[in-house]
Amino acid sequence: MIIIILILCAMCTIPVSAGIVAGDVTPVSTTEPTPVPTTIHTIVPTTVPTPVPTTIPTMVPTPVPTTEPTPIPTTIQTPVPTKIQTPEPTSVPTTEPTITIPTFVTPPTTEPTRIPTTEITITIEPTLGGGKGWIDTYCNVDGATVYFDSIPQGNIAGGILSIAVSPTGTPVRTITVSKFSYTTWSGPLSHMPESEEHVAVYATINPIVTPTTIPPVQNGAIYAQSSPSGAAIYMNGNYYGYSPVTIPNLPPGSYSMKATLSGYTPNTQLINVYAGQTAAYYPTLQPSPPAPRSTGTVYARSSPSGANVYVDGTYNGITPMTLTLYPGTHNIVLKLSGYNDWSTSVYVTAGSSQTINPSLTSAIFGSLSIGSAPPGASVYLDSAYQGITNPSGGLTLNNIPSGSHLIKVTAPGYNDWIETVYVKPNANTYVPVVMTRIGPSPTPVPTAGAINVVSTPAGAEILIDNIFRGYTPATITEIDPGVHQIRLTYTGYNDYSGTVNVVSGQTTPLAIGMTPVPTPTQKSATSPVLLIGGMVTIFGIVIGLRRRS
Repeated sequence: MIIIILILCAMCTIPVSAGIVAGDVTPVSTTEPTPVPTTIHTIVPTTVPTPVPTTIPTMVPTPVPTTEPTPIPTTIQTPVPTKIQTPEPTSVPTTEPTITIPTFVTPPTTEPTRIPTTEITITIEPTLGGGKGWIDTYCNVDGATVYFDSIPQGNIAGGILSIAVSPTGTPVRTITVSKFSYTTWSGPLSHMPESEEHVAVYATINPIVTPTTIPPVQNGAIYAQSSPSGAAIYMNGNYYGYSPVTIPNLPPGSYSMKATLSGYTPNTQLINVYAGQTAAYYPTLQPSPPAPRSTGTVYARSSPSGANVYVDGTYNGITPMTLTLYPGTHNIVLKLSGYNDWSTSVYVTAGSSQTINPSLTSAIFGSLSIGSAPPGASVYLDSAYQGITNPSGGLTLNNIPSGSHLIKVTAPGYNDWIETVYVKPNANTYVPVVMTRIGPSPTPVPTAGAINVVSTPAGAEILIDNIFRGYTPATITEIDPGVHQIRLTYTGYNDYSGTVNVVSGQTTPLAIGMTPVPTPTQKSATSPVLLIGGMVTIFGIVIGLRRRS
């Protein structure tokens, strides 16, 4: 009986072993190789292999499931088949009966056999570090904010912001530089700096120019002081008072001024008013000449009216007006802002009267004057180079089409100055330029000057453009460049009135010697002796009359 059982076992062992070798045992990669020093031959008395349950679904059959390493439970080699019960049931629901598999066991090994387990993948995060580099951001505007991938890092100071970064850290992809009222610059970083390396980024931002048809206008004023004083002052034909007088709140432009005083020839001038400045009108009146010889008249009109009238190069007023001219040929020119000049020659005879009434045509060109810029600054009009400023910082551009233009002024050591300017046709537009130096703490270009005033005697009141500024001797600062009216007053002395030209960044000295007011001649008082004598005489006459009566 035993021989029959052994034969049957031998026959069954051959196909089962062949199946295991061919495809039932699949090696699984583990972190370290698992030596299997023995081979387990299992006798399965069935033609259908029974799958063994496993904790992870797989198409490869696994050995007996277990959660812990299972050593071969035997210590003695025996030629007789031994039944070994597994820790967990190996039965699988099936219509086939579950058969206990006899196992031939080889001698135990010194190291337990491990059952293949599920493969686990471990991801190791890279470690930050590896030194320190710098990203140096250069910008032409201090105070601009620098962003790395939309994260603010700091502000530009002295034209640069240097930020330390880790070469192996999170890479910086985009750098942005921005500041309020300036354009925003953005660009990619060429590469992350290596250890101890500086990577430079250069950003240029410009002021945002707000397009406007007509730029905001700041009003000016006219100060009128006649010599002699007390003349009636007229502007564009309207009376404004007696000199000295200030006419405030005047839009920039040209105004017709006239001063009249009895016994003197009227004075007429054309005064230009600039934004934020006080223009001076100082007419010197001449005594009226004797009765003129025979004259003729020319009535000057224009369409539109308000044109400035020049006769033989001398300004006479605005249209409509009547011109009284001596006999002969005279050249008459009419000028009006926004229109082309009109000129003609008229022949005047004694007692004649004639009329001119031209229709002025619209102009398309004007001129532009740059002022207060550093000497040698480059001027650009609509990105086209025009020239450099003169030693006083000025430059005049002619034949410019009327309308809005972009003006740019550059100078070494200064930030660029950019502004939109509206050029009037057939008129000169003045543009004051204020530039700031490039540096950690920009300092504005000095645009104001000063006047050092001394007088004899000292202690006189100082009035500049009719505004009290102190007592002599004194240095008056923060005065805009240009011509200003100055007046000194002191009790018992005649007032001093004059003009002074203030230069940007300079102090103009002014020494005034004031003249005393003439002392009126005093009438001699009545002598007491004469008074008493008179009274005695009258008393004697009265007594004599009484005696006669």
